[in-house]
Amino acid sequence: MPFTARTNPHLEGTREHVRHWAEQMGMFDEPYATTWPDQWSRRKFDEADFALWTAMTHPDAEPGELDLVTDWHVALWFVDDLFLPLFRQDNDRAAARAQVKRLLEFLPLDGLPRPHLVPGNPVERAFAHLWPRTAPPMTPAWRRRFVQDIDRFLHGVLWEIDHVDLGVSDPVEYVYARREFGGLPMTGTLMEHGLGEIPGNVHRMRPLQSALRAFADIISLHNDIVSYDREVAEGTIANNGVEVLRIALGCDLADASRLMNQLLTARVRTLDEVVGPDLERALRDDDVPEPVPTRLAGYLQALKDATAGSYAWHEATGRFGRRLSVPHGPTGLGTSAARLSLTL
Repeated sequence: MPFTARTNPHLEGTREHVRHWAEQMGMFDEPYATTWPDQWSRRKFDEADFALWTAMTHPDAEPGELDLVTDWHVALWFVDDLFLPLFRQDNDRAAARAQVKRLLEFLPLDGLPRPHLVPGNPVERAFAHLWPRTAPPMTPAWRRRFVQDIDRFLHGVLWEIDHVDLGVSDPVEYVYARREFGGLPMTGTLMEHGLGEIPGNVHRMRPLQSALRAFADIISLHNDIVSYDREVAEGTIANNGVEVLRIALGCDLADASRLMNQLLTARVRTLDEVVGPDLERALRDDDVPEPVPTRLAGYLQALKDATAGSYAWHEATGRFGRRLSVPHGPTGLGTSAARLSLTL
């Protein structure tokens, strides 16, 4: 990990905000926190410290922006951890798909209120509350891209539910799917909310798309390494990349984690060494005027900051059965991958 982690100075205010916000949305009500009290009770919520993840992945965000980013990610964590898995209990795929379709109705592309839509559960309330805070400064194309990212995440979670009992035999297929149900495309698009929109013609450039895919892979595959034991305990290990490699290659866990770490390191190298020069050449070739190139340089740096921050959060959070000291200020992470593979 060649990048340096930093912690947003507004962390404490966001911690208090998101705890209150999640309670307002009903995320600790029946049947969520009580069905899986060891996963989503108030105590486990505080222990996971989701606000720390956003404070370390968005170290320069202003207080209001950090609150917004944190609320969105907590909503998606809630969907992934508890909400859609509830449908799996009854094997009701049709109800799960209908719920996903209804959730997207709370994100109209025009950004206008829909008074006839009355939220009936925590995620609907969260989307109804977050979209009016998010949409106003966004152009129609930007809103469409954001909604598509949420759509990809929700359908990715449906895919995950469908495959959790069967597993995936192809590591390449898994990497593609992991980008969807990991929710990182939404993270990348939401970053623009605080930094400024990336125009569509620039966003579609191959080097930037490579950077965004590398960003999603880094955070997702690193999470797979760290969360392996937790997912064994939950019975969801079939959707873990380390396990996919172990089964596909017929190797033991140590070799699978070592290979995953090599893939992870290669994706970090892509973000660090390849994308920047390639993107600069693409911007020059297309004669993209300022301030877009300057804004884009800041955006790429934000992606790098976020990967370092995510690494640091995984070492500090209690979400994976351990709690280490929370880093404050610049923190080097050069040995974290080695420590994680030794832990496995």
